Amino acid sequence: MDPMRTILAIGCVALPYILPAQPDLVVLSPDQHKMEITDESDPHPELNCYDRFNPHAGGDSTRRCVAGPCSGWVEDRYADGSLKHRGLYSDGALVVYRNYYPNGVLEREFKQQDAVKSVMRTYHSNATLRSEARYADGVAFKYQDHYADGSLRYAEERHRKEPYYLRMDLYAPSGDPVSMLRLIDRKRVEFELKEYHPGGQLRSEGKARYDRRRMDTQRIGT
Repeated sequence: MDPMRTILAIGCVALPYILPAQPDLVVLSPDQHKMEITDESDPHPELNCYDRFNPHAGGDSTRRCVAGPCSGWVEDRYADGSLKHRGLYSDGALVVYRNYYPNGVLEREFKQQDAVKSVMRTYHSNATLRSEARYADGVAFKYQDHYADGSLRYAEERHRKEPYYLRMDLYAPSGDPVSMLRLIDRKRVEFELKEYHPGGQLRSEGKARYDRRRMDTQRIGT
């Protein structure tokens, strides 16, 4: 039976939850679309601090317990005794963990699928899916972000070996698309770009090509 260590909430510095940025190719003027900001800002940013102990998601810190680097199951609790964090550690690094809001709702969960791949899911305080990130070798190659009602807000997928995106889509709260980028020619590494007016009407469309020598993507054609 794995040893259980119950520890009061640790005083770790919160790390920002970083949403992957869009390239200039598909960014509209900021006044074109009014994106809904309700539960998008993290109401409990201190829960992000555990990710620094997760090497599968890029973390490089070691959590220490009384006898040295934490090993086995560790729990942290809020001041009222409710569960805040439960994680399985190996030599101070997280293998599996779950974090909870003060109201008991699951805030995030991380699972290691195999030696290379893993997945992180976060949830809004109303228990709907907030984001899902899939990792390989410590790098997120697939990411989705959702509004508080569960509808898709943003989705991206990176090439596993090359430094460019296969997909990058942004949606308004209504479900209408804001901008879309899709790889349409793998051999030439060409993309289709589309941008939309509020309401979903097409605003512009065209193509872009990735230049491996310059490591840059540029618009081509009309």
